[in-house]
Amino acid sequence: MKIHPVITQQNGIISVVLQASFVGDVNDTTDKSKILAFGDPQVNIAGTFTDPNPPGTFSFQFPTTQLLVGITTQLQNYTAQFMTALPPSPGPNQPVPVQGPLQVVTTDPAKAAQIWYSVMASLGPSSRIGQAIQSLRAQSVVPSLTDTTL
Repeated sequence: MKIHPVITQQNGIISVVLQASFVGDVNDTTDKSKILAFGDPQVNIAGTFTDPNPPGTFSFQFPTTQLLVGITTQLQNYTAQFMTALPPSPGPNQPVPVQGPLQVVTTDPAKAAQIWYSVMASLGPSSRIGQAIQSLRAQSVVPSLTDTTL
């Protein structure tokens, strides 16, 4: 499975969408059959994130602590946004923007976006997505049954 980050920047706001796709690797057939049997693996895309290199030097938190989404069916529908401040009100007598569940206000949006991606996907099997996929792969579709002598 491939996790592809789609990154855009507009008006100082960095937006990141993660897209999961099957790309013909050796595990794709098994992963697809296990997803059919057990459902799409869920991953928490919100919460607290800390820089793994070096650990603890920079961290941030989304307004919501938990937002579970299916990796292959829902992940691409969520956009994480990183900014130094919320956008201004679009005009007089218009509501003031409110921080959404996947919006981070931080002093370093680019670094926060990199850390979010690293923790979510780029650290391989130790990433949040990697752990969810490893848990899926550890499940058995067909139980192991042995002979019994009575």
